[in-house]
Amino acid sequence: MDEQQAMQEGLQYVEYAVTVEAERTDEAIARLQGRGIEYVWMDTLIETFVTPDGYGFEESEVDEVVIRAYETVEGALDEARLRALEQRIIEWMGPLARQVAAAIPAAVTEDPVYEFTPVEVRQGLVIRPPWDESRPEGETTLWIEPSAAFGTGLHPTTRHCLELMDDHVRPGDAVADLGAGSGILSIFARKKGAERVLAVDINPSSESAIEHHMELNAVEGVDVRIADAHEAFAGVEAAFDLVAVNVGGQEAIDWSPLLTRIVKADGGLLLSGIVEWIEQQVVEHYAGLGFDVAERRQGEEWVTLLVART
Repeated sequence: MDEQQAMQEGLQYVEYAVTVEAERTDEAIARLQGRGIEYVWMDTLIETFVTPDGYGFEESEVDEVVIRAYETVEGALDEARLRALEQRIIEWMGPLARQVAAAIPAAVTEDPVYEFTPVEVRQGLVIRPPWDESRPEGETTLWIEPSAAFGTGLHPTTRHCLELMDDHVRPGDAVADLGAGSGILSIFARKKGAERVLAVDINPSSESAIEHHMELNAVEGVDVRIADAHEAFAGVEAAFDLVAVNVGGQEAIDWSPLLTRIVKADGGLLLSGIVEWIEQQVVEHYAGLGFDVAERRQGEEWVTLLVART
C-alpha cells in the first residue's frame, strides 16, 4: 500500500527504528515481518577509502545495526499513542531488540530529482532537465534525465569531456564513447556533427537510457551496443577520430592496447575519470606509447586528459 492510498483509507505510517545486534539482523527482520510489517530495511554504514585508482566502498563492521520498519495504523497519532505502539514492538521483539523508537515518518513532499537545476558547461552550452523548457537563443542544450545512468553533467569529468569535445569534434568525425552511461557524450558528438558515433556500455540499462536521451534531444544515429569494449571493437583498427573513455585511470592504462588500436593516427584519446594521484602513471604510460598530453582539465581531484600521437 502506498502513502496516498493509506491516507485515503484513514491509515497512517509509523516508523520503528529497531536497534539490534548485527549478528542477529536476519532474525530480527524475520521477526518484524512475522508481525505483518511489509516494509523493512536496514541502515547500512558505508566506509569510503582511497584506492590507487580512486575510491572504494565497503560496509562498516559494527556491533549493532538499526532496522527501519514501517507499519500502517488507524486513527490519530499523538505522543501517547506512539509510545504505546513502541511498547508493543518492544514486547514483540523481546530480547532481539536492544532499543526501539517509534515516530511519524517525515512526509515526502517533493521528488529529489526535481531539485536538479541547469548545468552550464561553458557559455552557450547547457545541460537541462527535461521539464526545463528554457532555451535562450544560440544555446546548445543537452536535455538529460537526472535519474539517468552515469553522465548527468553534475560530475566534473562529464563537463570537462563536453568542453574538450566542443573544441575538437568536427562535422564528419567518427567518435567512440566507451562506458557511455546516459549517452550524453555520444549525443553531444552527434550535435557537433559527428557522422559516426558508437556508444558502448556493459550495463544493459544504458541502452534504454541512451535511446530515451536521443529522443529528448531530437538526435538520431548513435549506434548503441551493450557489450564488453574488447568484444565491441574486435577487429577494428584506426577507425575513430576521437575515442572517449570516462571510466578511470587504471582502466585507461589497462585498455591502452585497444584504445591506441582503434583511434586514427591523427586522432585523439579523451581519458577521464582519472584521480590526480594516478595521473602521472597514466601520462607516463601513454608517453611510452607515443602519446603526449594535448589538453588537460581538472575539477577537485578529478582529471581529464586529451592525448594524441606525437
